[in-house]
Amino acid sequence: MTYALTLGPFHAAWRGPQRFIMDIDGESITNIDCHAGMNARNCSDVICRTALVDIPKIVSRVCGTCSNAHALAYAHALESLNRIQVPTHARIIRVIVCELERIAMHLAGAATVCDIVGVTQHSTDLRQLQFAANTLLLEVTGKRSDHVVIVPGGVTIEPSARIQQTLQAGVSSFIKALYRSIDHIIDDHRLLARTVNVGILSGQVANQLMMGGIVGRASGIAHDTRFSHPYDAYGMFEASMVTQDGGDVYARLMVMLLEAHESAKIIDQANRQMKAGPVANPVFESIPGSAVGTAEGPRGLITYAINASPTDIKKCEIKIERQLDRSLIQALSANALLDDIITIIASTDSCSACAEH
Repeated sequence: MTYALTLGPFHAAWRGPQRFIMDIDGESITNIDCHAGMNARNCSDVICRTALVDIPKIVSRVCGTCSNAHALAYAHALESLNRIQVPTHARIIRVIVCELERIAMHLAGAATVCDIVGVTQHSTDLRQLQFAANTLLLEVTGKRSDHVVIVPGGVTIEPSARIQQTLQAGVSSFIKALYRSIDHIIDDHRLLARTVNVGILSGQVANQLMMGGIVGRASGIAHDTRFSHPYDAYGMFEASMVTQDGGDVYARLMVMLLEAHESAKIIDQANRQMKAGPVANPVFESIPGSAVGTAEGPRGLITYAINASPTDIKKCEIKIERQLDRSLIQALSANALLDDIITIIASTDSCSACAEH
């Protein structure tokens, strides 16, 4: 029989409209096809129609949940073209902002998986921690949703001594609370029964699909530009790249949780090393030419390839890691049970806003 599953536009497992058509034999999925219901927003074209000074406002709105990562990738491109040296103080602030964003997104994704498999106490705890991370992010950035933080040349904020103290206390408490949650989650037999050996993506298939981000690292692909090619202040701090070999829902869940824990450790170190100093070498005009900038977003590598004139961007190409598409869902759902398909989809933590850039 054929079964249609429609997700979105508001669904816990998917951040936009998506339709899956499945062929079912008993309780098993024998074939699956997906149809995206998204509309391309042509952000690249909008960037090319915008004055150089106003572009940071556009790139920070490409994705509501990865806004700082997009802004950072674009900033790297323009800084590379203009050979701009970003002050150390600004580079540290960038790391703090981006890692708080990463924590919030990973915990939201992990909480959704826990919700779907029915371990609601874990999801409640994780959402409380996500709220705590978002609160710290708002403290650092100034509590203004329309405030652009990362710009070419540096940042637009300078956390006060009071905010640094708040951040230090908040992150210290957060690390302990998240460690306790992970300790409770990691061996929960109810969670293990619904996630281990479910939605397996082998390392070989992950390589063939050129997967990155959460999905790639959960299948054993050890690639994260924050560690392999440290940018901004990442080389100043001690942290570990998180990988898992299982390639299943449980492995992806563990990557989200453990990466959030590593991010909190990075923030703690960055905050302790933050000293007063300049926060920007502003870029108001550009040297004509082409450049590429990258940043490791919560869901994988984000790349901006630009061709600039002195006053605007003539050409812009935005590339992201593979999100949930036909090839990936077919690989993940091979021999899967119908009851597990929502869990499998949720574990990829795909972002429709990034996918329809």
